[in-house]
Amino acid sequence: MKLPKFGSIVFIGVVMLVILPFFYFILGLSAAMSVLGIVLLFIVPMFFILDNFNLEQDEKIIFSFFIGVGVFPSITYWVGMIMSFRVAIFVSFIVLAGAGVLIRRFYRKKQ
Repeated sequence: MKLPKFGSIVFIGVVMLVILPFFYFILGLSAAMSVLGIVLLFIVPMFFILDNFNLEQDEKIIFSFFIGVGVFPSITYWVGMIMSFRVAIFVSFIVLAGAGVLIRRFYRKKQ
């Protein structure tokens, strides 16, 4: 199944505009905030990393979710052994976002 060809940001924005109100009206504000946190912390950093490779948009979205579910909590757990888990969450996000920027910088230079 191929998703329609939209810009990555536009497509993710439309999906979020559908998902967030659903969770807000069904389960309340805490559920909507949880879904927003999952998307921002798990999917977005991995999506930016996978965006550098020759993958279709639907592949990037699905792979970024499943890779993010494994990688982000692992990094957060091990960094959390050294410092506070709230700080570890922020550090893990910065590390993954930085990895995306570095991969984009070095991968584009080689091509």
